[in-house]
Amino acid sequence: MMIKKFYILTLSILIGLNTFAQQKRSRHLPAAKTKAEYQLMIENAKKEPIFLGKGATLPSNMRMPGEFEESKAVCISWAYDYDEFYNILGVDTYTTYGWISAQLAHYISEECEVWIRTWEQSDSIKILTFMESLGWPLKNYKFFPKQGDDFWMRDYGPMSFYYGTKDSVGFADMKYYDGRDLDNVFPAYLASKMGYNNYVSTLNAEGGNLMTDGYGKMFFSSVIRTENQAIHSWTAATTFNTMKSIFGTPSLQELPTLTCDGGTGHIDLFTRFIDEETLMVSKLPAEVTASDKQKIEDSYQIMTGLTSTYNRPYTIYRIPHPTGDDGKHDSVTCEQLNNDARNFINGLSVNNSFIFPSYSDEFDGNQKQTDSIVELYKSLMPGYKIIPIDCREMSPMGGAIHCITMQIPADNPIRIWHPKIQVNKVFQNNFKIIAKCENYSGIKTANCIYRKNNEAWQTLNLTDSAGYHIGILTVNGLTSTDFVEYYIAAESNNGKKVTKPTTANADAQGYYRIQFENGTNLNEVLITPKNYLFAAYPNPAHAQLHIPFQLLEKGNITIKITDITGKVLVEQSTNAIAGQQETIFNISGFSNGLYFYTLSLNGEIINTRKFLKQ
Repeated sequence: MMIKKFYILTLSILIGLNTFAQQKRSRHLPAAKTKAEYQLMIENAKKEPIFLGKGATLPSNMRMPGEFEESKAVCISWAYDYDEFYNILGVDTYTTYGWISAQLAHYISEECEVWIRTWEQSDSIKILTFMESLGWPLKNYKFFPKQGDDFWMRDYGPMSFYYGTKDSVGFADMKYYDGRDLDNVFPAYLASKMGYNNYVSTLNAEGGNLMTDGYGKMFFSSVIRTENQAIHSWTAATTFNTMKSIFGTPSLQELPTLTCDGGTGHIDLFTRFIDEETLMVSKLPAEVTASDKQKIEDSYQIMTGLTSTYNRPYTIYRIPHPTGDDGKHDSVTCEQLNNDARNFINGLSVNNSFIFPSYSDEFDGNQKQTDSIVELYKSLMPGYKIIPIDCREMSPMGGAIHCITMQIPADNPIRIWHPKIQVNKVFQNNFKIIAKCENYSGIKTANCIYRKNNEAWQTLNLTDSAGYHIGILTVNGLTSTDFVEYYIAAESNNGKKVTKPTTANADAQGYYRIQFENGTNLNEVLITPKNYLFAAYPNPAHAQLHIPFQLLEKGNITIKITDITGKVLVEQSTNAIAGQQETIFNISGFSNGLYFYTLSLNGEIINTRKFLKQ
């Protein structure tokens, strides 16, 4: 449906694509489980061993890579068309959904292999013929004929991890929606075809609700905890310990579940990692009145109090919310947002490309906003090819690009841990470079490649010191108005070569940049921490109420709980330290009803929020 200016297409293809815009239907299953599927899940819940199937015991040295790391392949399930009774008509090569599948197959195959699930072996011929007709003969592909339920590959597809002495790839296979049993078994099928171990868990969770930095930190929404409590009667500790075991992520961070996002409650509809220390988060506009606006604010203030693998705060950027076709924010209530779960976050990182959902094409929609988001992503992700795909027919189903794709990590990975140079206004020309380059065969060489003001590249050899590769980068003749670009290059003993950033090459020019004078336009979308009052929990509450808050510096705080008349029922003052913390109140003696709690710091009110006593 979407046709961008950089597409090279013939007039006949252009006419054909205009036909896509007229072939619309919404008979796909939604990204969220239906009410019937949720009830079936409750009924089918069994007290099973946590791990089943091939590889009964999980390896102890697991690592789940970040999505921004090198990919060997990306899995998609090609869209199929249905009749009015939801019977399969065949592989989709003429509606909007078939066009989205074609674009994904094309752009993914330019970066790595695209693994395409089809219903029948013969469907591969139809797809290859279709791609030829578009002027995009498919390359770098594998077909996997295995019947399924729908195309939400992120949620039922294989969650890959590395393990063992040679960084073998394995799959963590979670329980998918009951009633979508064909999709649920796809990871096991793929593992058997490709020779991977598949580790099956009864944990109910979907890949779209899991986000990791590649260094043992995982973010997810509270719906994983609440659903496994409802389905399995698991405690929070049981759920979290299971997640730590099957994902190899000892550090877990739960975020509030959105309730106006189309029904999934998945975090990939409002946040994602750019790299291991940089995040992006959706920003709902002032017009929005839905409760998710406050929940997203809560989420990124939680994130501002956390530290990355480099023991320093995350850098977090706000991404604007999509408008309607008329350029206005007309969806403002929870119901309206639920009916069309638009966002620019739900994209796919695949090697040197970022493919993201847009909501316009050359015929209609807010193309001006799409262009502005492309430019924003180019600034946030230097060197990446930024590729928009129109998802206006998909967002009402509760998902977009990320939801229908799943990366398979590269073989023989080289991982480079490197805290990029951060400078302040104090001028300097010496910079300490620290990197930890790892590959199972060992590291042959590690270098810092750098240049000043687009001059010739120079090489600084990094020396091995107790497992870290270090060096002092001295840039002669540097002034406060100059800039330095650099990247880390490593070669393993078995001959593999990588760079960090991955986009550090002559074509992409995605380098780290050191400069002293502010030369960026990103400050306006940068999120900074502030004194903040978070949502109390549980809410509704019965006996105890936890009130979390964040302070930028120590001070005297006062927390008051009042009833709807303004009468103060509880007031507590204390000297508090900086950081995220909470106070617990006993409210067992309160009558059922609505109450308010207020946080003040050094006599100034930070905020007032409400809770329900039941």
